[in-house]
Amino acid sequence: MAYTINLTDGTIFAVIADGTINTDSSLTLVGKNYAGYGEFLDENFIKLLESGANASAPGDPLTGQLWYDKTNNLLKVYNGTLFKSISGARSSATTPSSNVTGDLWWDTTNSQLKVYDGSDFITIGPAFTAGEGTSGAIVTTITDSSPGADHVIIQMYVNNTIVGIWSKDATFTPAVAISGFATIGPGLNLSTTVSNAVFNGTATNADTLDSLDSTAFMRSNTNTATTGTLSVNNDTGLYVGADSDGRLFVNGSDVYLRNQTSDGDIYIQVNDGGSTTTVLQVDGATSTVGVTGITNLNANGVGNIGSASTYFNTIFAKATSAQYADLAERFEADTVYAPGTVVQLGGSAEITRANDELSDEVFGVVSTQPAFTMNGGAGNNDTHPAIAMTGRVPVLVTGIVQKGDRLVSAGNGIARAATASEITAFNVIGRSLQDKLDAGQGTVEAIVKISN
Repeated sequence: MAYTINLTDGTIFAVIADGTINTDSSLTLVGKNYAGYGEFLDENFIKLLESGANASAPGDPLTGQLWYDKTNNLLKVYNGTLFKSISGARSSATTPSSNVTGDLWWDTTNSQLKVYDGSDFITIGPAFTAGEGTSGAIVTTITDSSPGADHVIIQMYVNNTIVGIWSKDATFTPAVAISGFATIGPGLNLSTTVSNAVFNGTATNADTLDSLDSTAFMRSNTNTATTGTLSVNNDTGLYVGADSDGRLFVNGSDVYLRNQTSDGDIYIQVNDGGSTTTVLQVDGATSTVGVTGITNLNANGVGNIGSASTYFNTIFAKATSAQYADLAERFEADTVYAPGTVVQLGGSAEITRANDELSDEVFGVVSTQPAFTMNGGAGNNDTHPAIAMTGRVPVLVTGIVQKGDRLVSAGNGIARAATASEITAFNVIGRSLQDKLDAGQGTVEAIVKISN
């Protein structure tokens, strides 16, 4: 009676008649009453034990059949189309021995999976070792705070710290805070918590810097200009010239303009109708200043040239002009006198008030605003009043005065109009230039001329 041979799934593989054998597979199947069947059975057992060990694949393989490839020393299984390698992973702290191509090894020292390429184990992942912490590029998804959208990004790790994030999306705020990344914008974002996290190396080009085109910046290697404000925010200042000859700097609250070349001059020039004119020159060799003219930029009568304590030596001029009209000299007074007071020599100092009527000792009048003051550094108006000795000056008077009247002392430092019989060469102070028609005390402008 024939044998019916079924596969594991119940499919009939072969029907073997009595006294025959079947070689439709890599094993020899024996029918009933076949002479010498014992050798075939023994060989079949050996082939199963060896998993068909051979340099070439067994013929007529069945799905699920094992074959030990002696050429590559690999155990393979037939998947219905071809024999595919079976490779087992080993776990150890040191490199395994007796490896074949495709062997897997879990490196417990570095927590990495590796595969044998026929000569060495190469790392599958992760790229970092256990001692290096999480390092490298890791793809992940971050949800933003509003409207809750997901964003695929690449996190750049170094030893468990995120140092950079790559993103292609518009700027967003992570719903769950990430240290160093308050917001994430398109491109590479560097961590704000990693000290001095910047790009290092040489950059060949960039579209903008801080959203500004390169033409918006001033350069150090070519002529440049600005339409805005140029600020040098340090006291060292601004240097100009190939040898830094010109310097503008600050010392405390003082501002300095300096020519740093030995004996070098400083010029201030203007363009006058298309022609360049020097309006001020500071001579570096002589430390003198030359000007084309001096104009008072204050109100009339405000501002001085020099002072009583810091005065000039000699003034050389072709002519002088003054808005006031009297020539005065400072004399020491025995008390403070008001402008217009008639004075004489004497008292406890150089001058005192003229107290006598028709006094022949009259010396002058306390000037209100002298056009020229001699002995100007002797003191101030309280201690050394300027005494007008000639010229136009206001005079304190009493009584009616007619224009042209000669003025004489009325006593108590006041003048009055003299009658024709009272006039002498020594008591006349000057002549009135205006009328005073009331009998009280007042002031008239007069031409003062004292005969000593």
